[in-house]
Amino acid sequence: MIVMIYIILGFFLGSIPFGLFVGKIWLGTDVRQQGSGNIGMTNVMRIGGKGPGVLTFVLDFLKGWLAVFLAASALNPEETQTQYTIIFLSAVAFSAVCGHIFSIFLHFKGGKGVSTLFGSLAALYFEIALICAIIWVLMFLLKKISSLSALTMLIIMPWLFLLMPWIKEVPFSGYQFIIMIALSGLMIYKH
Repeated sequence: MIVMIYIILGFFLGSIPFGLFVGKIWLGTDVRQQGSGNIGMTNVMRIGGKGPGVLTFVLDFLKGWLAVFLAASALNPEETQTQYTIIFLSAVAFSAVCGHIFSIFLHFKGGKGVSTLFGSLAALYFEIALICAIIWVLMFLLKKISSLSALTMLIIMPWLFLLMPWIKEVPFSGYQFIIMIALSGLMIYKH
């Protein structure tokens, strides 16, 4: 039962359309009506500049981080790296990103989920979030295309979970790997 509560909470937190709020409050506009029509950082930055874009990134990052952090806080500290908890926290991360992509507040439409993914990964495995951020930044510096940077990172991201037993001495979870492949596939499809 507790698993479902945190998965639902993750989806609810992920559904909060911070990019829309930043657009309306800071810019006085509905970001869905301009640029790409997306509620994420890239479109908000395209419409309003770095300040609103960075704020959107931070808020979307924090909702992903908070979802996984709250779920992890509910666990027994001695069981934080069991197969069960690894799968549970990965499902909450998946749920938070799905909430951003299919926001209940926007008739199941939303953003692409990259900022929320970064936040979820940072709470799940900071090392993977850092590697993904480096991949995204390097690709962006090379090509100057945010979506290409995200797609490159999304192709590589699930495979990084295969390295976790050596990076952080946690057990490999085939189920976690499948969850991350599914999440990556969904996000690639949404791009």
